[in-house]
Amino acid sequence: MVTMGSIKRYVATIVMVFCSALCIGAADARDPSHWSAVWATALVHSPVPVSGVRPSVQTAPRLHDQTLRQMVVLSAGGSRIRIRLSNAFGTRPLHIDAASVGVQRVGNKNGQLDASSLHALHFDGRSHVVLLPGAARYSDPVDLPVREGDTLGISLYVTGTVAASTWHPDARWNNLISTQGNHTMAAIMPVAVTTGATMWLSAVDVQADTQPPVLVALGDSITNGFRSTVGAAHSYPQMLARRLHGMKPICRVAVVDVGIDGNEMSDRDGGYGPGQGMERRFKRDVLGQSGARFVLLLGGVNDIGEPAIALHAQGKTLDDMTARRIVANVIEAQQEIINQAHAAGLRIFGATILPFEGTQGAYSAAGERARQQVNDWIRHRAPFDGVVDFDKVMRDPSHPLRLRPDIDSGDHIHPNDEGYATMAAAVPPSLLGCKS
Repeated sequence: MVTMGSIKRYVATIVMVFCSALCIGAADARDPSHWSAVWATALVHSPVPVSGVRPSVQTAPRLHDQTLRQMVVLSAGGSRIRIRLSNAFGTRPLHIDAASVGVQRVGNKNGQLDASSLHALHFDGRSHVVLLPGAARYSDPVDLPVREGDTLGISLYVTGTVAASTWHPDARWNNLISTQGNHTMAAIMPVAVTTGATMWLSAVDVQADTQPPVLVALGDSITNGFRSTVGAAHSYPQMLARRLHGMKPICRVAVVDVGIDGNEMSDRDGGYGPGQGMERRFKRDVLGQSGARFVLLLGGVNDIGEPAIALHAQGKTLDDMTARRIVANVIEAQQEIINQAHAAGLRIFGATILPFEGTQGAYSAAGERARQQVNDWIRHRAPFDGVVDFDKVMRDPSHPLRLRPDIDSGDHIHPNDEGYATMAAAVPPSLLGCKS
């Protein structure tokens, strides 16, 4: 039966859907002051299909009249915040029925928020927001003082059954899914299950008296912090943010991490990894970050290793002809990324590819030659504004084709927590205009 309430909701939905198509930048249009991204993630399509290197499909969790509380660690502080939601890969409108933000209580690791910090989030003054397929929306600004290192709990409530098609599969955090109901304003949320994924949330921005410039770390699983301690913010970008803010004088630069596990620099030949290649997603994931001034680009190991894994499964080995094509694709993609960064007025720094000998299936002699060729281009011929030589600081001096044993997580390609700290320490603050 059609009721007056359902008619009002229908009309409101039509208005909000229309606005979501037009208003991705509306918050900026209404407020001329500047914003800086202090947390971000790169989103991909769900499901992530089977490929030559993934034996099974990865699918985002479904919500059934539940609240999702997602925990994020801020790389800089400010007096006001806003969040950005995305339906980038959706095929139908996304309805978020309520949202909130609060600061996690000091010493608590279970998503328990300080009740005095809890704020309902609104979108153009409404608690309900609809995002059309492909759209993104900022929330209205909230007066909420936050500091570097604060952990926020951002809660989203959806009615009915919703399967996320826009997500980040490896948040390196145990996010929370509630029992049924709207628990967005609960300091302690009743939890049904946890998830290691982020859904729909793509950025947190702040305003501050001194607005920090933003360094965007673009990369793959090594940038995302794969195999670091879950819930400890031990990716190298997060450790770099802590290092910069611990300097005297302080280096006031925010750092955001847009790494994707398995991601490639180029998908010109189709690609194996999740998400669009870094070249294709640069505009959305880097230029789309508020206050972006710097880029640190690390990638290429998956372009080399994932074809080798696929060939290895067929009883074959990566050959030099294929490796040369990979080198050309990676260099061309990096050159295009450099061009886009410079055209937008950003300074961009290139990072050398870490050694990975011993990685099951991914390593090959031809692949190692490809890595050396790409690194040689990065060090000596690429028009970067600076180079961070991760290969030099991470390789074993007695066996340079391998990671140092003390910083190897055990799979011979991803660092452990100490290794990620070593990477953070290798980034010269002078590249960011700060004194060492």
